[in-house]
Amino acid sequence: MNDTIGVIGLGTMGIGIAGHLLDEGCTVKGYDINPERLRILAEKGGIPASSPSQTAKDCSALVLMVFNGEQVMNVLFGENGAAESLKPGSCVIICASVGAPACEQAAEKLEHMGIHLVDSPVRGTALSCETGTLYLMVGASDEAFTAAKGVLDTIGSCVVRAGHKAGMGQKAKTCMQAFFSLTFQSTYEVLALGTAMGLDPATVYSILDDTGASSNIFRATARNVASRQFTGTGNPLSILDKDMKIACQTANTCGLPVPSIAATSANFSKAMEEHGTDDVWSAILPLEKAAGIEVKFDIP
Repeated sequence: MNDTIGVIGLGTMGIGIAGHLLDEGCTVKGYDINPERLRILAEKGGIPASSPSQTAKDCSALVLMVFNGEQVMNVLFGENGAAESLKPGSCVIICASVGAPACEQAAEKLEHMGIHLVDSPVRGTALSCETGTLYLMVGASDEAFTAAKGVLDTIGSCVVRAGHKAGMGQKAKTCMQAFFSLTFQSTYEVLALGTAMGLDPATVYSILDDTGASSNIFRATARNVASRQFTGTGNPLSILDKDMKIACQTANTCGLPVPSIAATSANFSKAMEEHGTDDVWSAILPLEKAAGIEVKFDIP
């Protein structure tokens, strides 16, 4: 590719995407409210911008890796918003988990300006961003999908069409995040329950790992809990807390009772009160505190 692409939101994932696009021959402009992230972009060969509007100027595509739906609307339509600089026929690609409503609202406004919106939340790690091996869940019209396909194929190794309109990708990501989070929460609860009953948590782990219900996610969760690895794993509690709130709100809109998702969301929110800067594995800590235990053990 030799297009000019904008990236707004240069955190761990956004800077990885920007770096990979640069490696693939794109001109990359970027914006973040943190000046340090702009410095890192410049070191990689990108062009730091002073606002979303300046970032979007002359770009054929604009990738958003921001935190939530409010930020999507602000960077696109707020003061010095990107939408005012985008040309008709260009596309906005939302790669963050922000919920379907924001994507639907943004798509409607951009459509009147002749700009495509592609709803494409991702699954992957910082390394996936840097190597172009993200898993993309895409909601977009055929025209928007075609306009963005070059960028999607560059940053992702697997592009799954979740639906043919904006918002469908977010809905698929919500299901995925809920599935992951329920696995995390069930692992916390059974390990804490076994420990509270006086069992060796290593024994509980071994028994569970020898069942058909075991999985790589179960093992990774147990490993981080057992070693008390609550930071530095690239799985922020704040992201899962936000995404589980989105799952609860979406289920409520559908009139669907989701007691397990609601309970998991409540526990994540409780963990956020004291461990908001930690990774998601710290969500076991409210359970430990309630029972006066510590689930610490060596993985057999």
